[in-house]
Amino acid sequence: MLRYRSALITGASRGLGKALALNLAARGVSLVLVARSAPDLNALRDTVRAQHPNLSVTTAAADLSDPSEREDLLDQIANGTLAAEVLINNAGAGSYKPFLESSREEIEQTIALNTTAPMLLAHAMLPSMQRARCGYIINIASDLARRPLAKMVAYVAAKHALLGFSHSLLREAKPFGIKVTAVLPGIIDSAFNGSVEGSKDVTWAMKPNELAAQISALLDTPEHLLIDELAVHPMQQDF
Repeated sequence: MLRYRSALITGASRGLGKALALNLAARGVSLVLVARSAPDLNALRDTVRAQHPNLSVTTAAADLSDPSEREDLLDQIANGTLAAEVLINNAGAGSYKPFLESSREEIEQTIALNTTAPMLLAHAMLPSMQRARCGYIINIASDLARRPLAKMVAYVAAKHALLGFSHSLLREAKPFGIKVTAVLPGIIDSAFNGSVEGSKDVTWAMKPNELAAQISALLDTPEHLLIDELAVHPMQQDF
C-alpha cells in the first residue's frame, strides 16, 4: 500500500524531473507538475494520462526564479488549490563561467531558483504535512553541495545552502513524522548548462531514468528509517 499518494515535482518538464514524474506515475502516485514551459508540461501530462488514465495529474507553469510567478504558485498551495504529500524540489540551473562574468541578475536568479524557491515551497507545504503527520521533502542538491568548484560560484553556494537547509529542516520536521532527504547527484546526462540530453556516456553521466529510480525508492523506506542524505554518482566520475 502506498504511504505517499501524491507528489509535487518542480523542474518536471524535462531531464530528471520528467523521469521522476514518469517513475512515480508508474507507482500510482498522483502528480502536480511544475516547470516554466506550459507546452512541455501539458505534453508530459498527456503522456502520463495516456499511460495511467485513472491518475490525477495537475500542471502549474511557473518560473520559480521570478518572484511574482513564484508567489502565485505559493498562493495556490496556501489556499489548497495545489496539494501533495511529497515535495520534490528538483528545479535548478547554473552556468559555468568566471564569477565576475556573471551579472547581478544572473547571481540573484541562481540563488532564487536553487535555494529560495525550495525553501519557500517547503514553507508553504509543511503546514498540511504537519496536520497529517505525514510528508516527505526531497531536495535535489548536487555533489557540489559538499565541495568547491571554480567558475560555478553562485551555483555551488546555492547548493551548499540547500544542503544546510535540508539537514536543519529535518530536525524540525521529523517530530511530526515528516522526512527530509537531500540528494547529491553527480553528473547527469541532461540538458543542464546547455548540454544535450542523451549525448553523454553512461559510464560518466547518469541516465535520468536510472537516477529517478533511486530517488523514487526513498518513498519505500520503512516508516521507522530515515535517509537524510543520498549521494549518487556514475561509476567513472572523478569526485
